[in-house]
Amino acid sequence: MSIVKTLASSAAALLLLTGSAAAVTVKNTSSNEISIGVDFGNKEEVKKLPAGKSGTFDCKDGCGVTGPWGFSWMAKGDDTFTTDGKSMISAGG
Repeated sequence: MSIVKTLASSAAALLLLTGSAAAVTVKNTSSNEISIGVDFGNKEEVKKLPAGKSGTFDCKDGCGVTGPWGFSWMAKGDDTFTTDGKSMISAGG
């Protein structure tokens, strides 16, 4: 393989590794559907999570996550939240 092809392959592999989106995961351990608010600063959205399911959303630059736990949590990267529908059980990456 020529040096040019080797360099091109290496550059493509590097772009794939660095181009992955950071996603925050919220796990709903309750027996009810819950609503999660996601605040990106200039945009907000509400996601519904069915009972016992998880949802993910892009949050590479940081965002606020509000849910049934009654306060917002600043998230970034690959944080994971678990909630029982009444409180936040854990938050961490």
